[in-house]
Amino acid sequence: MRRLIRSTALLGLGSVATVVAAILRAKVLAALLGPQGTGLLAQLSTLTAVLVPLATLGMGNGITAMIAEARGRGDAFLVRRVRTTALTLSGLTGLTLALLAALASPWLADALYHDRAWTWVVLAGAATVPLSAIASLRVSILQGHQAVKPMAALNAVVAAAGIATIIPLAWFFGLRGAVAQLVVVAGVYAWASGRMVARHAGVPGGEEAAAGAVPAPRRALIDRPLVRPLLRYGSSALLVGLAATLTVLILRSVLVSKLGLGPNGIYQVCIGISGLYMPLILNSITAIVWPQIAAQRSDEETSATMREALRLGVLLMTAVTGAMLAGAPIWIPLFYSKKFLPALDLLPVQFLGDYFRTVAWFCAIWLVPKNRLRPWVLFDVVYGAVMLVTFTLLVDRVGLKSAVIAYVAGHVSHAVLNYALARKTLRFRFGPDNRRLLFASLALLLGLSIWTPRGIPGVALALAALASWAGLVVRPHEWRTAWRRAGGLLSRPAREAGNS
Repeated sequence: MRRLIRSTALLGLGSVATVVAAILRAKVLAALLGPQGTGLLAQLSTLTAVLVPLATLGMGNGITAMIAEARGRGDAFLVRRVRTTALTLSGLTGLTLALLAALASPWLADALYHDRAWTWVVLAGAATVPLSAIASLRVSILQGHQAVKPMAALNAVVAAAGIATIIPLAWFFGLRGAVAQLVVVAGVYAWASGRMVARHAGVPGGEEAAAGAVPAPRRALIDRPLVRPLLRYGSSALLVGLAATLTVLILRSVLVSKLGLGPNGIYQVCIGISGLYMPLILNSITAIVWPQIAAQRSDEETSATMREALRLGVLLMTAVTGAMLAGAPIWIPLFYSKKFLPALDLLPVQFLGDYFRTVAWFCAIWLVPKNRLRPWVLFDVVYGAVMLVTFTLLVDRVGLKSAVIAYVAGHVSHAVLNYALARKTLRFRFGPDNRRLLFASLALLLGLSIWTPRGIPGVALALAALASWAGLVVRPHEWRTAWRRAGGLLSRPAREAGNS
């Protein structure tokens, strides 16, 4: 548990700049473009969230698992071939998809915005697809090497590029500048990820040379025997990714057609916040846990690792969401604007969905490392179907709130299915401490959903409830570990200054 906390903290700290960049971008867009401009850019982000996984062919999880397994056997040659084959396939696919999206841009603009005047926005989004796809797979390569520090550094570099470009581009060029900034950041992401992989995950021939082996002869960029296993992982991951991204794309397109771009911009507060902190928590822990599970040979070891990961994930998620709900009346006007305050009615329900998403994620975290791909795909398809059906039934009755209710329903189904499978297959159990954590976290979030803070007294009461939750569920040694980590991080600058 301590190693998991330490590694997750390192990745999390490396992502602080990412959080700052995302907050700054949200504030700039809210101030300069308002809910309508925010909603328009949100649609573009949703489109690229569909196209980029398609360009990667879903190979990210497979790359991580195959590299981790090959490194465990000491097979440096296979590591290099997996990397080269995957990046070549993704580069060719990304360029093809970008071209197809550009050719279809008038029709895509019609489907997304119901207005072909926004064709140029789709064209800009298409340009980011091959760049983001290659960068995404390079992150998977770093995960396979358990290169935690380089991943944190990559987050910091990309975030710095975002911070340096969003204000001047959006200020001087408005919506066009905000769209162009996405292309610039995608370019920096591709460049920086290439540097990190070359330096920290080895370059062609580097690992073998370091081991004193004779360099292998040059081979084709695509190693055909590796294509099938990569695509076997990839097809499953692609279906899983599309189940989520296509669901959101369809949902938001219907929202735009029924309610307009403005309400879609309000909904972006929920999507944006969840998209900011949830991947930070889930991916940081997963980057450490997946290689561990892949190397484990017994169900007992895997279950123990899952319990630790689940506990850390739920602790972090509840602490973050509780603090954000408590301070929502303050940070929404601060980081967005007062025009976005209607999101206060949506956020508590959105965070309930995040709770069930976290539980589902860590109950399913063993599926890919253990090559159980069919249930992984099936359960995500069920999640998307439940979400869309719920949204369709409710959108004409409750309007914008139907989107967050559907999000909760989808992840409840996902959590139930994944827990049932883990319990049956691995004999996985939450354990008494985790059960108390899960019940207390759910009670806190339900309470804040029923009684959402609206002013300073409400904020104070919500913070008191959050402190009570922490006192109830956080174990003494977890407090001590967190305190030592915080003390070490705070004292590091002083030590470095003294050494200099």
